[in-house]
Amino acid sequence: MKKKQGINSYWRNVWQRFRARKAGRLALRSLVVFVIIALSSPFVANERPWYIKVDGRSYSPLLQGMLVDLGLAKWPQVLFPTEDWADKTHQGIAFTLIPYSPGSIDHKNLNARGPFERQRIESWRFRHWMGTDKTGRDVAAGMLHGTRMALWLGFIMVGIAISMGLFLGGIAGYFGDQGLIVPKSRIWAILLFLPFLFFYLAYLPGAAEDAADWTRSFQPLIYLVLYLILVFLLGRLLHLCLPKLGRYVVPLDTLLMRLLEVVDAIPSMILVLALIATLEQPTTTYMMVVVGIVSSASVARFVRAEFLKVRQQTYMEAGRALGFTHLRLLIRHALPNALGPLLVLISFSMAGAIVAESTLSMLGIGAPDRVTWGSILGELRGQHQIEWWLALFPGLAIFFTVLTFRFLSEALSEALGEK
Repeated sequence: MKKKQGINSYWRNVWQRFRARKAGRLALRSLVVFVIIALSSPFVANERPWYIKVDGRSYSPLLQGMLVDLGLAKWPQVLFPTEDWADKTHQGIAFTLIPYSPGSIDHKNLNARGPFERQRIESWRFRHWMGTDKTGRDVAAGMLHGTRMALWLGFIMVGIAISMGLFLGGIAGYFGDQGLIVPKSRIWAILLFLPFLFFYLAYLPGAAEDAADWTRSFQPLIYLVLYLILVFLLGRLLHLCLPKLGRYVVPLDTLLMRLLEVVDAIPSMILVLALIATLEQPTTTYMMVVVGIVSSASVARFVRAEFLKVRQQTYMEAGRALGFTHLRLLIRHALPNALGPLLVLISFSMAGAIVAESTLSMLGIGAPDRVTWGSILGELRGQHQIEWWLALFPGLAIFFTVLTFRFLSEALSEALGEK
């Protein structure tokens, strides 16, 4: 009970020191605003109206469309066709604040109409307040939905980078070069099945082109799980049959650090582009998964340094003396004490993820049907004249989002660093 109260009082003090910084409070409020915009964007900018009355009955195409997209419902026959809601015969209709979706094309306002230029619209209700791009898409709708895409893809990238980096850096820093002792029977099992793992991971997914998309996506994970099960079973069998094989001290820290140094030696953007080039149709989500995997190397080096400091503490020595398992020492003792610097790293990584996604989207890498801040900036490529609204609005959004996470990470770092 006293230990729990001590932990709570520590984080309470961190929170008080964080709130004492004006930049930290401002960054936290800005982050809340971005999250609210991301969550509310489908209800603010959508070509589907909130309400429509057809043949004496009332419908909500916006909410109905969400259920249809999730596969939980079907469109009522009376609402077909659903391409142009303004031209549908109705007794009453209520549009969202911005009556356009990010992918909606206004054929009357093609070739990048500016927000202050004359637009071909039926009424002020359908005006493009931030202009359109060269394909006639509403920039304001793209900006709102781009906020959701930026945060979502940032969380994907940071989640993958932190998970892999925490695992690799944690075991490298905790075990070092002398702490991991493995039976030789398990090492023989790993080496025997390793060629089969490479075969199933590298050859079969490319050969199975007729398989469903979800099957091809989960194939590597399925093969990896089967590989680990076979290694465990064969290792146990060899240990029972050859109990005198002995044990081997694995220099885990050296092996992982040499591998991470090789990854760090290659410029990250070049490595990301090379990995994305191996995909037939790189979606935006896959793109950020690749960025997260590449970024995990730097995260692992940071986590390793933190765990090297933590494992020398007195409470870790006491835990080993009491016979605690490695898993308990890692999760219940080492990880909580390295959590503070990790929160700072997450804030910095979110800013880097948003910049990386915007850069790749601006280069045209990713799903062409997804509208992001970077894809709006990418509309300027190949133009003879610069449409200022296509550069100003997404540029400011990227700037303020990155600035928010920078201030947030600095305030966290100062709050955690004070005694």
